[in-house]
Amino acid sequence: MNTKDLILKKLVENKGKFISGEFLRQDFDISRTAVWKHILKLREDGYQIEAVSNRGYCLRDFQDIFDRSAIISQLNTKLLGKNLIFLDEVDSTNNELKRLAAAGASEGTTVIAKKQLAGRGRRGREWFSIDEKGIYMSVLLKPDIAPEEVQAITLAASSAVCKAIDSYTRTKPGIKWPNDILLNGKKVCGILTELSAEPDKINSIILGIGINVCRKQEEFPAEISKIATSLSEHSDFELSRSRIVAKVIEEIEDLYMDFLEKGSTAKFLNIWRSFSVTLGCDIYICQGDKKWKGKALDVLDNGHLLVETADGERQAISSGEISIRNVCGNITWGRYSNGSKQ
Repeated sequence: MNTKDLILKKLVENKGKFISGEFLRQDFDISRTAVWKHILKLREDGYQIEAVSNRGYCLRDFQDIFDRSAIISQLNTKLLGKNLIFLDEVDSTNNELKRLAAAGASEGTTVIAKKQLAGRGRRGREWFSIDEKGIYMSVLLKPDIAPEEVQAITLAASSAVCKAIDSYTRTKPGIKWPNDILLNGKKVCGILTELSAEPDKINSIILGIGINVCRKQEEFPAEISKIATSLSEHSDFELSRSRIVAKVIEEIEDLYMDFLEKGSTAKFLNIWRSFSVTLGCDIYICQGDKKWKGKALDVLDNGHLLVETADGERQAISSGEISIRNVCGNITWGRYSNGSKQ
């Protein structure tokens, strides 16, 4: 973190309070002139920083500034996001992180873009992300787990995102197995997990997350306008994308590190269950050309969905797409379902 980012972090931590230039000079071991130059640069970046003689500097009003400095200034993690790449545009953040991973990027490396030119979701589907009204990010993980456990990481991510956005919305978000996040039955976030592995070893996991933040309902393409929504359509708050990103990264790290340290999925699965709109529902499961009906009973430790079939048998589902009859009273199919993102 450079000195400008450190000064911004200090101002963010003390928002609404004045911090003296002398304090900043001593804290960061720089001259008062250097402090002033950094303040000027932050103002050029769009931050409204008040300067008062004999009182110092104060960051006051709400500001939705979305850049690397804004995110870092609000991020409190030990691993994830410490190496953070922020881009104005990219083909997709997952693709960019794949390139970085191939070049030896460290665990926790995070790529964020204002917009994507070729955003995609599960099974190559498109994710609408060509404007600057959403969050498009990917995180690199390198857990020492077996490849068959990767589904659990996906559920940890969806649990973390729900925790992060829950306080911003007037309605509770819900998770459609395994990782579509809904508000009032419409999709607000999708997660795409991509794996590089050997038969008995994971090399890396790229966790892609796309969140619709401030897009108006009429701004969605016609083909998804009835099934997609954004946070702003369900919020009474002014939304800061940089703060939401920082919160998502923090929540992912908390659940991910707990999983690695304890070897248990209990913490995030309990969170996942609390947000689930799948469990207890009658569902249709689509696997290739096969489509069948069942009832979603529970999610297992490995992230698989336990389903009771029409003839009373129980079966664990690890892949495929599901539709749910009782989300907002109608069938929720996933043209953009089950892991769609960027």
